Amino acid sequence: MLSRTAEGLFWMGRYVERMENTARLLDAGRRLDNLPGASSLEHSEWSSVIVASGATETFPGDLAAADTESVCDHLIRDMDNPSSIASCIEAARMNAKAVRNAITGEVWEAINDTRLDLSVHLNREYDRHNLVDFLDWVRTRGGLAFGKIENTMLRDHGFRFVQLGKWFERADATARLLDVKYHVLLPDAKDVGGGLDYMQWVQILRTANSAVAFRHIYSRIVDPQGVVELLVLNEKSPRALVTAMCEISAALDDLASALPVQQALADRARAARDRLRATDVDAIFSQGLHDWLTDFIVETNLMAEATSSAFGFGADLLSAPEEDPQ
Repeated sequence: MLSRTAEGLFWMGRYVERMENTARLLDAGRRLDNLPGASSLEHSEWSSVIVASGATETFPGDLAAADTESVCDHLIRDMDNPSSIASCIEAARMNAKAVRNAITGEVWEAINDTRLDLSVHLNREYDRHNLVDFLDWVRTRGGLAFGKIENTMLRDHGFRFVQLGKWFERADATARLLDVKYHVLLPDAKDVGGGLDYMQWVQILRTANSAVAFRHIYSRIVDPQGVVELLVLNEKSPRALVTAMCEISAALDDLASALPVQQALADRARAARDRLRATDVDAIFSQGLHDWLTDFIVETNLMAEATSSAFGFGADLLSAPEEDPQ
């Protein structure tokens, strides 16, 4: 396969996944902002969404003053932000158009129709009702696009490159979603484990569409250890970091040729997968959840960059989360 075709498929997969995950981050901010007592927190939920999304450098204005309107505008409409939903939809369509002969008509229609319908949604004001409807629409369109990819594309190298982009993006996004919780930790340690802390973890699960899965698997009250175990270490969860790393490793094993650089990359992915499988929740919290997630995000993005290099195309990396400015 030509490297430019592989590149287009890889980034098509990443941008479709990124538009959905940006919607999930916004949904996390919306849910946390609506909790009773959220206004008394030291850190704003909306500034936390910007920090966790890696958009601190592109956000126009004082991060401490971030609110619903400014964050939604930056992460939905702002074409100068490569992670905004509008930018992701445009980039996904451009990449799909560039590899039109490598995808099916149904995949193209799903992505192209999303771009055509976007303008209707961008003209609306994002009050609570409209924001919920729009975020649901984005998640639905992302699911439709990947459903068409899953159901109509041949299981060849082209399909593997799309999946590789999807799972790199999902690994990065799930880690960032969990990191939103770090940035809204209660200012007083004595309140950790209280009602607001509990509701914050519940909202993170709901944003990841994993609340029902948590109840089904663990049959206990929601707690930080259980949430992290489900979204990091449980291979039954489609949004878990270990699931993403297993899929990345499988795709690279299938794609790697006899070239030493590609074989080394496949070995690196297997090693990352095995480290995750050997990790437990206590080790993650012992290091510190934020520090552990930051290390994971950095390593995942470096592996994505190495993938781009090994297969002859470019990379567009997101920055790792940073500390909130004091």
